[in-house]
Amino acid sequence: MPDAPFRTGDHITLQLDSLAVGGEAVGRHEGLAVFAMWGCPGDTAEVEITEVARSFARGVVRSVASPSPDRAQPPCPHFGDCGGCQIQHISYPAQLRHKTAMVRDAIARIGGMPDIEVADAWAMGKEPWFYRNRADYHAALDASGQLILGFARHHSHEIVSLRECNLQHPFSESVRKAVLAHMSRVAQTPAERAGLLGVETLVSFASGKGLVTLICDGRPLFVGSLAEALRADLPDLAGVLAARRRGHAAHRSPAELVWGEYYIAEQLAGQEYRVSADSFFQSNPAQAARMVELVSEWDGVAKTDTILDLYSGVGTFLLPLARAARAAIGVEESAAAIGDAKANARAWRLRNVTHYERRVERFLPRFVERTSPPSPSPSLERGRPGRASSEVPDVVVLDPPRKGCGPIVTALVAKLKPRRIILISCHPATLARDLKSLAEHGYPCRRVQPVDMFPQTWHVEAVAVCEGGRG
Repeated sequence: MPDAPFRTGDHITLQLDSLAVGGEAVGRHEGLAVFAMWGCPGDTAEVEITEVARSFARGVVRSVASPSPDRAQPPCPHFGDCGGCQIQHISYPAQLRHKTAMVRDAIARIGGMPDIEVADAWAMGKEPWFYRNRADYHAALDASGQLILGFARHHSHEIVSLRECNLQHPFSESVRKAVLAHMSRVAQTPAERAGLLGVETLVSFASGKGLVTLICDGRPLFVGSLAEALRADLPDLAGVLAARRRGHAAHRSPAELVWGEYYIAEQLAGQEYRVSADSFFQSNPAQAARMVELVSEWDGVAKTDTILDLYSGVGTFLLPLARAARAAIGVEESAAAIGDAKANARAWRLRNVTHYERRVERFLPRFVERTSPPSPSPSLERGRPGRASSEVPDVVVLDPPRKGCGPIVTALVAKLKPRRIILISCHPATLARDLKSLAEHGYPCRRVQPVDMFPQTWHVEAVAVCEGGRG
């Protein structure tokens, strides 16, 4: 390939025409794709090049010569600095168009399936702000040794100290401000304050009650005093917990209760779910409720059906489907989520649900073997029972993490020969790869519904239905 027509540090004028995964606008310069952060499709902009690779380049918009009609004024004072949002500068109707296009492009280009029906992304029913039920504030010390709480700067571990965040439920922002107000009193030296690594919140939109988890290096002495101060300041506080983490490690220990409750109660489509501080739950309850209704509609569950829900969490999709089915099986590796799912099943008075606390990748091989039709053998001829065919699923629900299911899981699910597979994905590229794999194993995708779970960010959820048959 010939040398790129520019180098790192160069400034070029670029016509931007689409939005890419990651939130960068894309244009072409002398045949080379350029991804420009803070660009809006339709802009003509001056872009400073920050990275040059063999087949693409990256840059940052430094000025806009001709703005797109879709450009909007970001209301957040931290936009462009904080890494929490990427596309506040794009009008909300345009955000929806571009997210739909992202999903369609991924399925066509990565999945090789351009003819799949992809509907327009569902918008938030109300204003696309203040929708998050969970915040994960990172902690750091400023130059004077005072605590700051915020989110990481783009492509950096440096923390941006927040004045406000308009994506969070107001309870979460009240927690952040209360922690900042009390830390200088309960932890009087910078060394003590450095023991707080982060603050997590989880709030119920149904009740307004919320939990606070203090992420600490060990168990600092200030934890109890801070919990008492938060109780005094926050009337909607349901519980305070503490968890341990080392530095920038990706994982923390399970949360331990300091005061109050370990969980909150949320409602989706009029039904209550218990959700613990350590459990995964959809971050946008309003849109999650619509997804539950969509999955229930697309599943087409009959009273004689068995449901298998992989990555089942607290039972978000599992329990509504179990109510309509003969039997339901949920598989989830998180002990906290399994505990919530069992409690929720009891509260719903469901006695047809079986829960497995396992990694899906470890559970499926044995499950496939156990539910496969038995081969003729002398032992069977003598009347010994075959495998437990009652567990064979008619419908499978897949709601994997961002990395997707992967080819091993999709191949094993296809071996179960369900009537229908519902795939829920939060990343267009892994959605496309998983749909391609399912199609290769006899389960072509029929339709996809993108759902805007994450306004003002590039992220988009999608629900897909795949149909095959038993043969």
